[in-house]
Amino acid sequence: MNQDEVFKRVSEILSSYLRLKPGEVNAASHVVQDLGADSLALVEIGFKFMEAFGIGMIDPSESLMTVGHLVDHIHRQIQDANP
Repeated sequence: MNQDEVFKRVSEILSSYLRLKPGEVNAASHVVQDLGADSLALVEIGFKFMEAFGIGMIDPSESLMTVGHLVDHIHRQIQDANP
């Protein structure tokens, strides 16, 4: 899975869970400040990422709060699991 595919899937998950309009999610979007996720949503979204990508739970640290950083992190986890 390449980064564009990861971005597309991450965007779909965020848009669906947070009930966003198409196009509201971009790489610079902050998951809390721009997209409106609260602490419960972050946990739920983390589980959705685990299921969708077969990765471990993502620690919702500030460094992973933009969509672009999330995509990079998930892509790295996928690559590490499938060398």
